Amino acid sequence: MVRTTKEEIITLLEKRDFDRLAALVTEKKANMKYLYRLLYDTESLLRWRAIEGVGAAADRLAAEDPEAVRIILRKLLWSINDESGGIGWSAPECIGEIIYRRPDMFPEFASIILSYADEEILRRGVVWAAGRIARARPALVQKALPGLTVFLDDPDPVVRGYTLRLLDITGTTPGMDRLRPLLDDQSAVPVYANGILEKTTVAALAARVAARESRS
Repeated sequence: MVRTTKEEIITLLEKRDFDRLAALVTEKKANMKYLYRLLYDTESLLRWRAIEGVGAAADRLAAEDPEAVRIILRKLLWSINDESGGIGWSAPECIGEIIYRRPDMFPEFASIILSYADEEILRRGVVWAAGRIARARPALVQKALPGLTVFLDDPDPVVRGYTLRLLDITGTTPGMDRLRPLLDDQSAVPVYANGILEKTTVAALAARVAARESRS
């Protein structure tokens, strides 16, 4: 078996060749370590591609060995547990990506990751994960929505933006009283979609929800 290198994984992520990436992980589960090591780059495009890569690899692996994916999910959860000795950067987003791809197979992990929303350092990732899960199976986040909607007032503009994104995905309308102050909020919010990391604003995301509000 030819040894996989970190550079090869990076090249596949840059090309978004997730089929080949998933095949490498299926052939040798230890190759996941190269993806994990890329999850610590703060808000870089490569980090987001690595999150997507974890989801793609887990999706392929789930078809052959669902328990191996449960082990990955438990490992990601362990990485954000205080007893693990460190904070699992990007673990919430990875868990959300895996559930998005396999909502029927791993639904029990949705409520677990959403329960970490009260952890300030993890909140961006948890709210992002909620939105990702909601795209595939809104019912998995429904009970958590009231508790997540309070983050429209979060001091972190990215959390405010990701909360608005979640409300837009789920078709939830919090009322114009909640939205009105956000329509003037020009704080930047990074949003990853279709392989591209773009910058939008809280105001732009609020406008999308407000448009839905006006139609209801």
